[in-house]
Amino acid sequence: MAKKGGSRHLKRYAASRALKLPRKSFTWTTKAAPGPHPSKGAIPLRLLLRDYLSVGHEGRVIDHILSKGNVLVDGKVRREPKFPVGIMDVVQLPALGRSYRVLLDHRKRLIVSEINQSEASVKLCEVVRKQIVRGGKVQLTFHDGKTLVGDLNEFKPRDVAKLALPDLKVLERFPFEVGAMALITGGTNVGKIGRISEIKRVTSAQPNIVILKTDGEEFQAPEDYVFVVGKKKPSITLPGVR
Repeated sequence: MAKKGGSRHLKRYAASRALKLPRKSFTWTTKAAPGPHPSKGAIPLRLLLRDYLSVGHEGRVIDHILSKGNVLVDGKVRREPKFPVGIMDVVQLPALGRSYRVLLDHRKRLIVSEINQSEASVKLCEVVRKQIVRGGKVQLTFHDGKTLVGDLNEFKPRDVAKLALPDLKVLERFPFEVGAMALITGGTNVGKIGRISEIKRVTSAQPNIVILKTDGEEFQAPEDYVFVVGKKKPSITLPGVR
């Protein structure tokens, strides 16, 4: 019989290294469904609530909580246990009065950091594509799959928008430029925060190199790994990263 589609099962030893999970405790784990983040950089909602936040100790308990609409991701109710949650996503548990933001640690593993309620209403989204659509409007596509259409000519790819949740209203623009504060999302310097001091243009197929400085230390990363988080200082709380 022909194989139809990809596997819906995943063993723990084969799970993405971005997941901060013990590998030998159990055989199987939850596989992230297709969604706004790639599976290699996402936590299935069931795992996030059970293994990261300890909201429940069994998958069926977590599934019941989700079915009641008690969990919000970026301001919207999510009931799918396999829904992928990735970097900068905001997870809210209204019944407990708690909110969390998904970030990265220095080993490129996804972590969750508790935030206050005022920060739970905003999210940073990086522009990965800009195009003109019908009516001469500009459409921006963000790193998490969200799109926004309007008079947004000032935005460029790699700029970051500070959005209000859940209506996605633009609150502020953080341009990808010298002087901006940025978070490194990959490579040997993953998790570090620094101020962009130079952007070296590369005349090849390779990405440009960005030089950053922080506390007397200088380091660099390809521009693909540089996520702007503010102008003079980070616009959101970034605990748990160096």
